[in-house]
Amino acid sequence: MRKSTFIFIAVLIIIIGIVWWGIEKGDWLNKDKQQEDEIRREMSFDKEPEAKRTLIKRGLSIKVYKISRATFEDVLPTMGSIKALITTKLNFEAPGLVELINYREGDVVKEGQLISRLKQQEALLKIDYNRAKLKSAMVSLAQSEKKVKLHQQLFDIGAINRLKLSEVESEAGTAKHQVEAAQVEIESAKEELKKTEMYAPTDCIIGERNIEVGELVSPYTPKAIQIIDVNTVYAEIGVVERDVTKLKIGQLARVYVDAYPELPFDGIIDNIYPALSDKTRTLPVEIKIDNSRRILMPGMFTRADIILFEKPGVISIPRIALKKMQDAYMVYVVDEATNSAQERLVETGYESTDYIEIVRGLKEGDLVSISNVEQLTSGTPVQITEIQVREM
Repeated sequence: MRKSTFIFIAVLIIIIGIVWWGIEKGDWLNKDKQQEDEIRREMSFDKEPEAKRTLIKRGLSIKVYKISRATFEDVLPTMGSIKALITTKLNFEAPGLVELINYREGDVVKEGQLISRLKQQEALLKIDYNRAKLKSAMVSLAQSEKKVKLHQQLFDIGAINRLKLSEVESEAGTAKHQVEAAQVEIESAKEELKKTEMYAPTDCIIGERNIEVGELVSPYTPKAIQIIDVNTVYAEIGVVERDVTKLKIGQLARVYVDAYPELPFDGIIDNIYPALSDKTRTLPVEIKIDNSRRILMPGMFTRADIILFEKPGVISIPRIALKKMQDAYMVYVVDEATNSAQERLVETGYESTDYIEIVRGLKEGDLVSISNVEQLTSGTPVQITEIQVREM
């Protein structure tokens, strides 16, 4: 009895072990579910679009950049405003009443044109008076010279002595000095007359005007008339601290204003301030611009591109196409015959924020991957979804 019981228990334990192993290890209960899931996947795959299966079959989708030669340019974008290169404050050099003002604020004036004038009666009277004095002095001089000539003849024949001749010659000298003094006084009066007139020292625009006709002015009247030289203007821009080391005198720049958004104005860096502005924390820089067409006006808002580097006929690619390999750079070029990516070492040159010059390793027409670069290896099947070309 005991032996049969023992056998029964042993058989039961073996059966329980087999069932447990089948459930845990053999996955008997999930076998049907696995078969069902496999059938469902097969049915789902059959329903997928042909294009999707083809895409998977072809390889990794990538965007490429088509290599071409173009002018490689690196610019530093900045903002500022147009200002006059020279602003001059004109004052009369003599006191008087304003008699005439020929121009208003904003008027264009040519070099040498009369801007304003004081009343000139007093200056003209001085000129007339000194001219009359000159005429009288010249008459006296002529008479004195005749008298000297006569006394010289008398002296030669012994009719008079040397003292008398010397007196007559002295009178003639005094008359001559009176003529010279009258001439100087006339020139002085003319200069006084000039001080009553205000002329444009150069081609300019009338700026602020602080006088009116009939007003009493003097040489100490503050900025009677302000003129602005508009043949040459400058764009004053601010450069952030991290970019100040990129600047130097003589660099070229292109300046744009809202009034002519598609028209670039060529300029050159003419002045770099020695310190940053306390208000803006930027470095003021002046870009000199030729304004002979006179279409740029002081106060205009401006955007300026400072040209840091410019080289024609260069092969360049986006920086995202590069893969760093120890001390070298590598790109993936698409082999169109096999639709696969192939590694290629390149030698680089100038680097900008977005692009980098390729000195050696690529040629025109090559297609370089600019997406999924880290996922590529040499021979990876690829499918081109977009071809980008750099504008000339």
